[in-house]
Amino acid sequence: MDVHPLGATDLDVADEIFRDAFGTFLGSDVFGDTDLLRTRFRAGHTTVLGAYHGSDLVGSNVVSRWGDVGWFGPLSVAPKLWDAGVGSRLMVATMEVFADWGVTHQGLFTFAHSPRHHGLYQKFGFWPRFLTAIMSRQVTGSEPPAGRLLSAAEDRAAAVAGCLAVTDALHAGLDVTGEIGSVLDQGLGDVVLVGDPDAPSGLAVCHTGAGSEAGTGIAFVKFAAVTPGPQARDAFDSLLAACQGWAAAAGARRLVAGVNTGRHDAYRHLLASGFRTDTPGVTMHRPNGPGYDRPDAYVLDDWR
Repeated sequence: MDVHPLGATDLDVADEIFRDAFGTFLGSDVFGDTDLLRTRFRAGHTTVLGAYHGSDLVGSNVVSRWGDVGWFGPLSVAPKLWDAGVGSRLMVATMEVFADWGVTHQGLFTFAHSPRHHGLYQKFGFWPRFLTAIMSRQVTGSEPPAGRLLSAAEDRAAAVAGCLAVTDALHAGLDVTGEIGSVLDQGLGDVVLVGDPDAPSGLAVCHTGAGSEAGTGIAFVKFAAVTPGPQARDAFDSLLAACQGWAAAAGARRLVAGVNTGRHDAYRHLLASGFRTDTPGVTMHRPNGPGYDRPDAYVLDDWR
């Protein structure tokens, strides 16, 4: 078996394996018309690894870099080769990617109820911490527009720099400009901003529609954050309202976001805003530390 970066000609097979693996484990297709692999393959901040048995692709893993933070997933293996060591080989290659990048904090999202998954990742130094709730709320279509869109910014570079200032203030070295570029350049959604035009106090990288990571009728917040400090709660409230307004304008029926319950204030704020948990999972971290999962950190993200 050999593991190396996936070739573009193998994307269709990788997608089939990914859907088969998760569908087999979960008992249903939960991904619909989303596209996680192709969108991430085309992004500049990711490496997609393929596991090959001879010339046959048998598994893959997507490794993403958010500055000094690295995370991976979805990792998938053809069901007929479960327990044959393919996942471990993908993990060895994943750790080599992290080492080459020099990321200081690494993580993943996995099933909270699966000892098999926990055991695999613990072999590589990842340890489960707080639950992450994938939550959603209905979009009525009457939510008023709020905030601004980065796609409409007169000076995109300055707006992106302002977003980097927000994330770096939350966690030194955290940088989601790759996600911002991926969404805008591929036409997957937009980036919602609140606060001063030259120095935003909050950002939300959002997907919507078929072929994105959201799917038809869904607006999906892949990452959102506000500058920490005394005004963080108010800024977070404004950012949520802006996301809801953007979702309504996009014609979405539901707004989806993930929040780690270690960010206690943000989690409670989502509950108070009408969000309910659809999928509970757990994030695992290397080293075994909180990263930016602090009680006062108003951050939404999804490492699936």
